[in-house]
Amino acid sequence: METIDIQNTDDQARAWLLHLTSGHATREDGEAFRRWCTESEENAEAFARVRALWDALGSAAALREHARATRERPHGRHGVRMTRRAFVGGALAASVAVVLLGRAGLFTPAATPGGRMLRTRVGEQRSVAVAPGVTVEMNTDTDIALRGQVGAPTGMHLRSGEAVVRIDAGHADAFVVEVADGRLFSGPGAAFAVRCADDAATVTCLDGQAVINRAGTNTVVKPAQQVAFDATGMGDATAVNVDSALAWRHRVLIYDNEPLGDVVADINRYRPGRIVITDSALAARRVHARFTLDQMGEVATLIQDAYGAHATQLPGGWVLLS
Repeated sequence: METIDIQNTDDQARAWLLHLTSGHATREDGEAFRRWCTESEENAEAFARVRALWDALGSAAALREHARATRERPHGRHGVRMTRRAFVGGALAASVAVVLLGRAGLFTPAATPGGRMLRTRVGEQRSVAVAPGVTVEMNTDTDIALRGQVGAPTGMHLRSGEAVVRIDAGHADAFVVEVADGRLFSGPGAAFAVRCADDAATVTCLDGQAVINRAGTNTVVKPAQQVAFDATGMGDATAVNVDSALAWRHRVLIYDNEPLGDVVADINRYRPGRIVITDSALAARRVHARFTLDQMGEVATLIQDAYGAHATQLPGGWVLLS
């Protein structure tokens, strides 16, 4: 496949971003990237701009797909080599991000007629009364489309992020929650948490019960149970410690015997910039950890001290761990 030399600083920054998040970056790549950032203020500012676009894209699945497809490593001091396909794809993603960056405030017009969009920024949490008797507690970096008419929504679509939906005992009308390719039905007095990331979803029941309808099959989720599903199928209902699973409601994050890579991926939802692990062995290491949201500014240092990682601080809140 044809390759091209990229001299534009923003395109170099995008190429670095693609590679550093591809899962194939090495510690040497991290040091090379640090040197590139410190060569000039222009480089550092370009990376900050590209990072802002990445954040606006949410999961940035398109960019990651190009990273997996090309697996090209930036090299050389002044130029970056990447495939023409990846370059065009990155430019297209950036164009989409410019539109997304134009969004302002919590409520913006939804794609469905008469609906609304609810969104929280990175690190932001809030509770919204979306209808009489229906409250949605939104976690950080969450995107929701309300269904139905303004003032009388009949449901919502969790596009990405995490939220707790609570339906008062006196609320008689149906309120349907869509998440990934499933639909949730519940009754008065029910409360449940829904999470969606990269088309994988989890439903955790707090009170009452929720019924997941997916591919013509109904799955009941009872209090203190959790069900996960994605394109490959539906998991079984399993017991879950609700206080730990939803500790974010109290501004606490609890991880119990989870891979550090998964922990860092979750932490990235709560802080500006991004922590990237460049060592696969470190990413696979099982950890037990507890952080408060007030510690997000220093969480990379805490991980470095606790697990013997080497941290490289970069502009824009980016940190490489190896």
